[in-house]
Amino acid sequence: MKTKQLIRVLVIGLMVAGLMNNAWAQQTEAEFQKLMPITGPVKTMGGTFQLDHSYPAPGEAEKIYDLMDHQRATQLYLWGLPFVGMTRWHQGYVDNYKNYDYNKLVSVTTFNERRGILTANETTDYLFGFGNTLEGAVTLEIPPGPLVGMLVDMWQQSPGDVGIFGPNSGKGGTVVLVGPNTPANKVPERADGVRVLNVETDQFMMVFRLAGKPDEVKRMRKNLNLYSYGEKPKPVEIIPGEDKVTFEVQPRGLAYWKVLHEAINREVVQEKDLFFMYWLRQLGIEKDKSFAPTDRQIKILEDAVRTGELMAKSLVYSERMKGVLRQNDWRMILGGVWGDGIKYTTRMKYFETFDPRARYTYEAITTSPAMTMPQIGKAQLYIGKFEDEKGERLKGKNNYVIRVEKDVPANLFWSVVIYDTDSRCLINNRDGAAGGKATVGSKVEGLRTNADGSFYVLLGPDAPPKGWEANHVQTLPGRGWFPYMRMYGATEKAFNDEYKFPTINKVKKFSEYIK
Repeated sequence: MKTKQLIRVLVIGLMVAGLMNNAWAQQTEAEFQKLMPITGPVKTMGGTFQLDHSYPAPGEAEKIYDLMDHQRATQLYLWGLPFVGMTRWHQGYVDNYKNYDYNKLVSVTTFNERRGILTANETTDYLFGFGNTLEGAVTLEIPPGPLVGMLVDMWQQSPGDVGIFGPNSGKGGTVVLVGPNTPANKVPERADGVRVLNVETDQFMMVFRLAGKPDEVKRMRKNLNLYSYGEKPKPVEIIPGEDKVTFEVQPRGLAYWKVLHEAINREVVQEKDLFFMYWLRQLGIEKDKSFAPTDRQIKILEDAVRTGELMAKSLVYSERMKGVLRQNDWRMILGGVWGDGIKYTTRMKYFETFDPRARYTYEAITTSPAMTMPQIGKAQLYIGKFEDEKGERLKGKNNYVIRVEKDVPANLFWSVVIYDTDSRCLINNRDGAAGGKATVGSKVEGLRTNADGSFYVLLGPDAPPKGWEANHVQTLPGRGWFPYMRMYGATEKAFNDEYKFPTINKVKKFSEYIK
């Protein structure tokens, strides 16, 4: 070995040895004693507590237990967001539609039918439904055509996509879904061309967006088969939405914990959640037992929902995660490096993600591999933004102009959809003089294009200038709003920063800006 190389190896070795010595340095008795008094106050971020001869002073242990249970309950709120959202959604369909059951789909086409769903898309029509694998595998036969579909478990983790963004790229195919408790003798024999997908909960959800022309949509609806083991292949029953509101948004107050209790009792407990189940048990919520928290526990649970939601709002609206902020401070709603942005699974090599799942499922619903790990040309790109170009929050009392640059890199369609910051649902502007929609995009009839090929989206309480109605969304004074921009069939330019994301500028009057 050359002299310089030998010296370098020795230096690195000494540095590593020094770091190890520092890492394993023992805390002295004096240092230990200095950090906690034997008798006296202990100041913490959760309050000040008194010790008496190292014992919690009279009455202090009760305060500490309240703090402990409250801290756990706030984290349980964040933990349960995806589970509560899915369970409330399913129960909403059961309550709203007399004939609703597993393996049936609800047709969602109107504003009211979308209004209770977190950040639903106003551009495409949906088919939503739930299945159950507890008594047998479920078979789904997908017809060929422009269908965008996904399968999601009750924790909003996805075993896969179907349709044009799935492995068969819109050519159709058969999928068999098997759950954790599906009897082995009630799973069809594996056949050529059949995908077998394992879901981690007994129940699962199906999401289908039917694109294409009316005759294509009609054909796909007719040839979409859905049935459980032992049943003959049959077309899925599609229930009209009847313009009813079904709330998927997680409830507030004690109702949140009641839905979580219901969810726990209807599903398998996964090993990764056993510690959380213990925390719930200490708060009066336990599997296979009635919901009966004490008055003290109810007080803690109700306040934990308020505190937990503040945490969720901070995760969404004041981003601190690395890898998800893009150019011009638009955020990748679905994406980012592993461990930061939400994925179709929470499982990483050394941990399960927590904050990304809570953040995403507070503002949105459902994931899939194609949504969260996009492939060029088969991707669904979602970006969001919560401030204007000056870094100020987006408020309904002001007028804004969003400039969308020309040649949006989306093979299927693009849209800018406006949501309410409190509900995270479509902005409810239907009663306003200029209201009636929340979307501007390539599928909006009458969309006006600028001379240079760009587009303006006009937002505010003021009515739009004549001829700009299709480009306008009315906002509501006193309420905040935020946009999602979607690109379906996104191309490489959407991901490599070659395409410039929109700007959001506050203006006094639309006419001054657009002229």
